[in-house]
Amino acid sequence: MKGYLVHCIIINLLFSCNLFGQIPNIENRNKEKIKSAILETYYRSMSKWDISFQDLLENKSGAACIEWNKMSSTFLSNGIFDALGYSQNVPNKKASQIAAISGCNKMKQYYELEGKCECEVIVVNSNNEVIIPIKEIDIDKDFDKGVAFFKSEKYEEALEIFKKLSDLGDSRSQYNFSFMHLKGYGVTQNFSLAYYWALSSKLYGETKSKLIINESRYKISKDEKADLDNQLKENLEKIALEGAVNSFIPLAKWYMTVPKKADYNNTYKWLSIATAFNLNNAKEARDKISSLLDEKDLIDIQEEAKESYNNIKNNITAKKKLDGD
Repeated sequence: MKGYLVHCIIINLLFSCNLFGQIPNIENRNKEKIKSAILETYYRSMSKWDISFQDLLENKSGAACIEWNKMSSTFLSNGIFDALGYSQNVPNKKASQIAAISGCNKMKQYYELEGKCECEVIVVNSNNEVIIPIKEIDIDKDFDKGVAFFKSEKYEEALEIFKKLSDLGDSRSQYNFSFMHLKGYGVTQNFSLAYYWALSSKLYGETKSKLIINESRYKISKDEKADLDNQLKENLEKIALEGAVNSFIPLAKWYMTVPKKADYNNTYKWLSIATAFNLNNAKEARDKISSLLDEKDLIDIQEEAKESYNNIKNNITAKKKLDGD
């Protein structure tokens, strides 16, 4: 009886966490790939003028006028920058960059690109210096826009917004995305996706998702349900280790509520990591669940949590450097 009561208390604690404050404010992008592609586009643009940047003298810099709204995969594969500049054999790095920007601005003026792009440093010597702008996302504003599209029966537009916000961990959007798959609004009816996103929404804190879970789970096979449960766990673990802080508590809740027998060891591990990142209510839930652990396992679990925590911190630091923060 004691174990059951603690189990319920922890679930309530986890569901009461304020998750919206942990949603990241940037879209998911492969920034490293984009940075590399922009550098290759710069080299390709220089080649148009029969200049090989790699063959220039050291203390060199390259700059280009970048129209970020045109940075499509097609452009990065085949396009060229209209305005660019370079410098070589300049006494110091700062002067080298200024000279490259100056040359780029002259081409920008010649091609009448004012207001369309800004000259930015791309490369210094052999170092990729591209800084990708961070696109701010207003979760509430975008969610309201998605709801307005749905009410206007613009289902495809609503679905696109809810999918974007679902990937960021917004439980309301995950619920709506699930509902639209359950009923077939703007997409063919899909009970598997309805179940998957309803379960995700529940783990992120949307209690009414239980209604869709109960309706959709009986319309898919037991094997399919098990596969979807595991897919969600694997995805949560993947983004958690990559540094998605808002996934720690949903992952702890997965181990507590989804398996037939609660996995207290992994629940404790992810609550420990959530506590280390100072997430709401995580410490209280971690301390309560520790009483359900076998003492001989506790040291090993804590070591595993410490290793994962350090890896996550390193990944977050690497991402910030990639974004130029």
